[in-house]
Amino acid sequence: MESNIKTDFVSWDEVHKGTEKETEPVSEAVSKEASAPETPTEKTAGKYDDLPVDEDGIRQFITKDMLIGDVIELYPEAAKALLSVGMHCVTCGVALYESVEEASYVHGLDPDDVIKVVNDMLTTELIEHPGETF
Repeated sequence: MESNIKTDFVSWDEVHKGTEKETEPVSEAVSKEASAPETPTEKTAGKYDDLPVDEDGIRQFITKDMLIGDVIELYPEAAKALLSVGMHCVTCGVALYESVEEASYVHGLDPDDVIKVVNDMLTTELIEHPGETF
């Protein structure tokens, strides 16, 4: 019976021959990063342009039918706004299965008001003043 297993020794250098990647010295790479820092505004420029805008100029990041868990996953900053209106479900296991509208009713809140507060805060933090802490 003949074996198809190769038994010849192949060195590491032979295996990776020709795969060397040209790299610039670390000092040059670091100096390039240091000389042109990216501002938070540059990072988010155009990122949210496809979101609808309401009559007050607030981007509509979230909607009533979105699950709380999805909102937090997409926009971790939204947790602060949800907590500020009394929705402590950001740490609740039910948040994975409950929409913003359902959670609002459970907490005795108007879902439209909750959406307005969260979207206003996200517009401020992610578009108007990115990188600033409120």
